[in-house]
Amino acid sequence: MDNISMYRERIGCSIDELAEELWCIANAVVKNPKVVFRVKDPETLRKKMFLKRAESVFLIDDVYGVRIIVESIVDVYLVLWEISEKLEGYLDHEYIEKPNMSPSVDGKTLRLIQFVAYKNWVPFEVQITTVAFNEVNETLHERYHLRKYHS
Repeated sequence: MDNISMYRERIGCSIDELAEELWCIANAVVKNPKVVFRVKDPETLRKKMFLKRAESVFLIDDVYGVRIIVESIVDVYLVLWEISEKLEGYLDHEYIEKPNMSPSVDGKTLRLIQFVAYKNWVPFEVQITTVAFNEVNETLHERYHLRKYHS
């Protein structure tokens, strides 16, 4: 069985089902949250496991990744609070209050909250950001990803 299949079996849901659950949590506290999601590409997962010396896919916290996009910074924190009340996990990065200064695009930096949550003791990543920050976040992530995994 491949790593992604093992991960899906143990977490007990598809990425679509997880995204729907997170949308419901966010929608309970803010208006019109947008949820986008992805499953890490198998080749990128293999490279990440190698770089981290992780012998198990369950040691990688972003096999499933969900981004919740809201209107305001206040909404970001409302959603974070609600998710942390409903799901076990921890705040991994706080780039709203303390922006990640490197890399940057035209002086703009990564601005999001990254929370690692657990379902059936399997980690997954939840990013929460605003509509305004999301475009820059996407550009920065693409550059980071190309540099780290495709060089």
